[in-house]
Amino acid sequence: MPNLDLPKRFLILTGDAGFGHRSAARSVAAALQAHHPAEADVRILNPVIERPAPALLRQTQVNYDQTVLKNPDWYRFTYGISDTRAASSLVESALTLMLFHNMQQLLEEFEPHAILTTMNLFNAPLGSVLYLRQQSIPFFTVVTDLADVHKMWFQASPEHFFVASETVRSQAMQAGIHADRVSVSGIPVDPRLAESAGKKEKAGLCLAMGLQPDLPTLLFVGSRRVAGIYECLEALQGCSQPLQVLLAAGGNTDLCRRVTGQKWNFPLHCENLVQELPNWLHAADVLVTKAGGLILSEGLAAGLPILLIDNLPGQEDGNVRFITENRAGVRVANEIELLTVINAWLSDGGAAMKEMTARSRALGHPRAAFTIADALWQAALLPKPQLRPSLPQSLFKMHAHERLD
Repeated sequence: MPNLDLPKRFLILTGDAGFGHRSAARSVAAALQAHHPAEADVRILNPVIERPAPALLRQTQVNYDQTVLKNPDWYRFTYGISDTRAASSLVESALTLMLFHNMQQLLEEFEPHAILTTMNLFNAPLGSVLYLRQQSIPFFTVVTDLADVHKMWFQASPEHFFVASETVRSQAMQAGIHADRVSVSGIPVDPRLAESAGKKEKAGLCLAMGLQPDLPTLLFVGSRRVAGIYECLEALQGCSQPLQVLLAAGGNTDLCRRVTGQKWNFPLHCENLVQELPNWLHAADVLVTKAGGLILSEGLAAGLPILLIDNLPGQEDGNVRFITENRAGVRVANEIELLTVINAWLSDGGAAMKEMTARSRALGHPRAAFTIADALWQAALLPKPQLRPSLPQSLFKMHAHERLD
């Protein structure tokens, strides 16, 4: 019989190298609490930042923006050189050494009924602890890129993987993960994106932000890592079609100050840190952004054509290819190309944009967070066997002397 003792405790381990990992974690947590408001006790935690961890690991996340902005070639090199199974195994061994006791203390403190990771750094250390403690806590992971993903995602310990596309599912199977352990759920986005916005609602959202309800709305989503937004806005002043702009600056204070301090020949509303991004997505007709897996998944869930103006070298190249090959958007090289695309999309009554909108909506997974939350809930209800069902990789042998009696 299922164990119905409530509440059920869910531990979601995430990272803060970029916004996507934590956003995915929050989306699943929101879905759990939406369906089980009194029965689900959810904790989101970054074991590197919010618990004692080696300074080397902490700096990889604290200095992430600086590394990406100032040393993109180095970032591409290190990402590429580590993206092999042999190199990943070495990194996983090091992570297990550095985070083993940290993970052990988390399990003792929270005693979760199920665990989800939204960052690949934690799969090997967590799997090692579960195996050596002989605990069979359901352990899932969400892969947060749309196409080409790093080999470290497909570490053997998680019982199930939730991925964005059939492309990523194929990569998981090529890495030795059995097909039954991989589901194409989409990357989890805010559950509110599962609610379609009608024309009346979109009009109300635009009016609330001082925009016009009948103009095509371009939503720019930026951060300190997104280059070229100001130049793109300047170029749009030469657009032959009427439009308006929403700008979510993503913590780029200088950009927000610069934009709001200037007069534009189109309506523009800018906020530095947007708390209600689903509303902004519902108010928009086009998404202009960088090729992060999470923001692209949000755009697809909202059925928006996507203009890509930037991407991380190596890591996000696959995301660009996923969007462009599925004809849900375009990658532009500069602001002149962006202006050309926008003019084309908005001409002839927006016919080209409507076609792109339909393809984007077909690719989206607005209910991904609910799919993953429901799987976690069902797993938490099952009685737990005494042992982990399969032997993890050989890296766990380094802690064999710590096996619990």
